Amino acid sequence: MTGKRKTLLLDGTPCIIRPISPADRNAFVDGFEELSEESRFRRFFFNKKTLTESELVKLANPDGYEHIAYGVAALEDGETETPIAVGHCFRQKDEPDLAEVALVTSDLWQGFGAGSELVKSLAAASLEKGIRRWFAVMLPDNDAMLRLLQKYGTNLRENLTGGVVEVFCDIDEKAVYK
Repeated sequence: MTGKRKTLLLDGTPCIIRPISPADRNAFVDGFEELSEESRFRRFFFNKKTLTESELVKLANPDGYEHIAYGVAALEDGETETPIAVGHCFRQKDEPDLAEVALVTSDLWQGFGAGSELVKSLAAASLEKGIRRWFAVMLPDNDAMLRLLQKYGTNLRENLTGGVVEVFCDIDEKAVYK
């Protein structure tokens, strides 16, 4: 399940899920610009206008251990990739089996299953690297992310802090590999 894999979205669109690499830097720029203000606010908790150079370097250069990142791209003509979603896990230095998980899906592709496929790959890669628990920081009404954590996690615990919710879960190995 880790590495590159092809699958179909809920509407039958073929897609590829693969690890992020430095070659994806421009896709981050383009994808961010295409996000609606609402999607940016849901991901960053304020109306973020651009990604900084240091953010781009960080996002496009995962090491596969401390920082795991995957992207989902729709496949046009069987090979042309159109990026539609990206997700990251950032291992916590003080708790190496815990990582913050964050993802974003292009507005046009929300609701087609890209997030679920992305979380499945992130969960498998996390388990392979010794990460057993995740936490996500989100707005209280982010039902889509909560459903994804419920699908691939167990023992969900929520803390409301300063207008955002921190959701902690154990990665459910059975759900990842079924």
